[in-house]
Amino acid sequence: TLKASSEDGSSLCCKTTTMENQSAQPVLQSDDKTRSVLNFYRNKLSHDDPRVIRFFDRKEYYTVLGPNALFLAREFYKTSTVVKELGSGDTAVQGVALNRSLFNNVLRALLVDGTEHTVEVYEDQQGSWRLTKSGSPGKLGPFEEELFQFSEMAETPVVMAARVAVRDGQWEVALAYADISARSLSATHFLDDDRLCALEAALMQIGAKECVVAREAQASFEGRRLRDVLARCGVLATERKSSDFNPKDVPQDLG
Repeated sequence: TLKASSEDGSSLCCKTTTMENQSAQPVLQSDDKTRSVLNFYRNKLSHDDPRVIRFFDRKEYYTVLGPNALFLAREFYKTSTVVKELGSGDTAVQGVALNRSLFNNVLRALLVDGTEHTVEVYEDQQGSWRLTKSGSPGKLGPFEEELFQFSEMAETPVVMAARVAVRDGQWEVALAYADISARSLSATHFLDDDRLCALEAALMQIGAKECVVAREAQASFEGRRLRDVLARCGVLATERKSSDFNPKDVPQDLG
C-alpha cells in the first residue's frame, strides 16, 4: 500500500512495512530526511547525463528521484502508479522507492546485463549526502556484494580505452584494455578502414563492456564514428579529458 502526499504538499519518503519481508513494497511517508534528500538533489547535483542512475540509501530502502524514478517505474515496476510527487509546486520532484531485493535486481540489469548506464549511491553522513559508491559495466567492484552475493561472477568485466585519428587519409586506431582476471594490460595500434571494421571485430573478441574515450574528440568526425561503433557493439562510452591520454605519464602510472 502506498500513502499519498500530505495536504500541505510536504515531501515524501519511503519506509518498508516490515523489515522481515524484503519483497514488501516501501510505503511513502513524510519526514525531515526526505526533505534533505530533495534539497541535495535540487541544489547539489548535476543532471546533464541521463545515463547516470542515482540511488539514495535510506538503510531499509532506496529512493530514486526525477527522470531516474520515471525510468525505473517504466522498466522495472512496469507501472507509473508507484511514482509519487515529492514536494509541491514548481519544485516538485518525482520519486520512487525500492526495497533492497529490487535494488539488487536493478543493479544487475543495469551493470551486468546492460551497457547503457552507470550507477551512483549516496548516503547520509552526519547530515550531508555524499557519494559512497559508483559503478559502471566495466567497474563492478564497488557492488560485488550486491551483485554476486548468491552466485559467482560469471565473467570478469573488461574495460578498454580507444582513440581514433585520421592522418594522411589513413584511419589509425590506438587500443588498450585491462583484463582483471588475468591481471594484464594490453595495447595495440593498427590501421583501419573508414567504417572501423577491424576495431569492431576487436571489440567483439575482447568482450569489453565499457570504453574510455576522449571527451574533446566527440565533435570530430572520427570521434563520432568511434562512438557509433561502440553503440553498435553495445559498449558504454565513458568520457575523460584528452590530457588523460597523454603518454608522458605511462611510466609513472605503471610504476
